[in-house]
Amino acid sequence: MTTYLANAFSPSMLSQLPSDVEFSVVSREEFCEAISNNVTNAIGHKGTIDLVNALCKTSFAVNRVNIKAGIGDVIYIVVLSFRLEEGRVLNAEEVQQLYNEGKVLLLRAKIYGAVLEELVKCESMCDEVTYDGLANKAKRG
Repeated sequence: MTTYLANAFSPSMLSQLPSDVEFSVVSREEFCEAISNNVTNAIGHKGTIDLVNALCKTSFAVNRVNIKAGIGDVIYIVVLSFRLEEGRVLNAEEVQQLYNEGKVLLLRAKIYGAVLEELVKCESMCDEVTYDGLANKAKRG
């Protein structure tokens, strides 16, 4: 399993389709603990990386790279809860202010295989052994 740090999410970040992605809002504590070691940083905006470093007492640098998350991987994402006007780039102070106002979300995206779709279909039709097998497969990716 690889853990990534990003400032956005796009289906182009997935190594295979179809895939299922589960998004959850996480606490600052969980976010900071998760990115404290062995994380692939893909944040490409200075204001965002400055916020992460301030919140988590880390020393990441801007690293605008493409990622390809696979099944079982996790992406921790720093994202605004609204859309900026076109071309707008926020500085560190503006990002920090938006965070203080609750307008910056810390998310966890877990990547699963398309087996979840199978699991949902199976729920009302499969026997317990088949369902449990699919559920375990979904957990493993």
